[in-house]
Amino acid sequence: MLRSLREALETLRRHVQVLEVVAEHQPIGIGRISDVTGMEWHKVRYSLRVLEEGGIIRPSKKGAVLTEDAPARISEISRRLSELNRELEDISKRYQSLARKLEEG
Repeated sequence: MLRSLREALETLRRHVQVLEVVAEHQPIGIGRISDVTGMEWHKVRYSLRVLEEGGIIRPSKKGAVLTEDAPARISEISRRLSELNRELEDISKRYQSLARKLEEG
């Protein structure tokens, strides 16, 4: 049940790692991102595609660069992740409460 959530979190972690490298080294290509992060090329390529589809980066002749909209889009993602975090904390508390009730009998 939690495996798909864990996989989604790992994917998000990779996306933000790629985004951090692009922001720091732009313009930057797949090979260099792979070298900096230690990620396999296909994972870097996938993250770049997702970030491009999200309007956060764009390709250039010299490699990936941030878009003009990147700051606003990143802030929106951050806000949404904070909302999700609050929801996960609530769900976790409910599971903890249920586990205590069941242990008590």
